[in-house]
Amino acid sequence: MLCFLRGMAFVPFLLVTWSSAAFIISYVVAVLSGHVNPFLPYISDTGTTPPESGIFGFMINFSAFLGAATMYTRYKIVEKQNQTSYFSTPVFNLVSLVLGLVGCIGMGIVANFQSVTLRISTEINGDV
Repeated sequence: MLCFLRGMAFVPFLLVTWSSAAFIISYVVAVLSGHVNPFLPYISDTGTTPPESGIFGFMINFSAFLGAATMYTRYKIVEKQNQTSYFSTPVFNLVSLVLGLVGCIGMGIVANFQSVTLRISTEINGDV
C-alpha cells in the first residue's frame, strides 16, 4: 500500500489550487457577464446564474473528489504509521475519514443545488 501513496503529495496542492481557481474563475465570469458587482461580491452570488453556475458546479465537484482523495490518502498514511509506532487511535483515524468524506459529499451538494435556482423553480411551480 505504501507504493500507492508514493507521489500523492501533489493531491493536497492540487486541491487548494483547483478550489482557488474555481472561485476566481467563477468570479471573473460573473463580473464579465455583469451579474455581480466587481468590488467584494459574496462568493455565493458569483456562482448562482448561468454560465458561471455551471463552471462553479463542475469545478467544486472536482474539488470534492480531490478532497476525498486527500482524506483517503491521509487515512492510509496514518494507518501505515500506526503499524510501526503508535501514532493515534485507529477509531479516530476512521472517524476523521468518515467526517472528511461527509464534508466532500456536502461540498458536492452545495455545488449542484444553488439556492437561487431552487427558489426560482419552486416559484414557477407555485410551491411558494
